[in-house]
Amino acid sequence: MAKEVQNQAGRCATHGTVEATREIPGMGFPFVVYAIWRAVAQRRPFLCPECGVAVQAT
Repeated sequence: MAKEVQNQAGRCATHGTVEATREIPGMGFPFVVYAIWRAVAQRRPFLCPECGVAVQAT
């Protein structure tokens, strides 16, 4: 399954300003299941690439 990576500038408590990321699953069959998985993944926080902790958007 292909994954889409979304990036956003954020502030990590440990590492300061970072380019935070989150992965969104690609579409596949059955479409209804993947649509739900994508919707849930887009509600997850962006994570620091170095330590994996949720970051605050800047």
